[in-house]
Parts: sequence; structure tokens; C-alpha cells
Amino acid sequence: MTQQYTVSFGKLFAKEFANFSEKDQDAVLDFTEQFERCGLSDFSQFKGKISPSWSNVDEGDENFTYAMSHSLWHYHIGLPEYIQRHPKYCTSDWVLHFQWVQGEKHIHIVDMCYHYTQDGRFYLPRPQYLDKAG
Repeated sequence: MTQQYTVSFGKLFAKEFANFSEKDQDAVLDFTEQFERCGLSDFSQFKGKISPSWSNVDEGDENFTYAMSHSLWHYHIGLPEYIQRHPKYCTSDWVLHFQWVQGEKHIHIVDMCYHYTQDGRFYLPRPQYLDKAG
């Protein structure tokens, strides 16, 4: 019996996705299709780096609590291009944010944005992007 991995899009993300360029849509769909094939048990199956969004954040930081409590992860989506800075994975300026409880077979895509804000902080999706209502 094969495992079935599923993907959903947040309400706001789905609305924005409809206006993405074809290249941006393809990048998102490449990620979701790879997830549906193999899940997230082996990150090496993906070209871009996958990380929990609370990693490298001080546990006392409100962003640590926010990201961890909402099971936020991010994937380096390859936009505008992939950059090979590590032998095991590539990074990119843009990341795709998703919610995933480690070990689960479902991810919820919530946002795609530049990796850092103008002040140099790691970007996290605002609460309204986490809305799962259809």
C-alpha cells in the first residue's frame, strides 16, 4: 500500500497564487508534486533546503514561539534561481512557507515571499495567511 501525501493551499495564498507568473506557479507545483510523491521523510529528495521556521531563532524570541506553535516550515523554492552554497541542498532568495507537523502526510501551503524583511529579519507569514477556511 502506498502512502498518500496531500497538500492544501491557504485561502489567501490560493487567491495570490492565481496571479503568480507561470514560472512562480511552476516552482510551487514542482514542490507540491514532489511532496505528493515522497513526503518529507527525506529532505534530500528536494533540490531546495527545507527547514523549520523556528530554527536558528532564540527560544525567547516571539518569532520562535509563533513559528513553532503554528508548525511553520519553509522551502527554498528556487526563485529567482537556486544557489548552491552547500553540497546537500540549494538555497534561494524566495521561500515557500507551509505548515507541517513532522511525521504527518499533509502540508498546508500558506505563503511565498522573500526570505528576509527589509530590516534583515526572517520573514514569517502573518496570521491571516494561516487561515485554512475555504
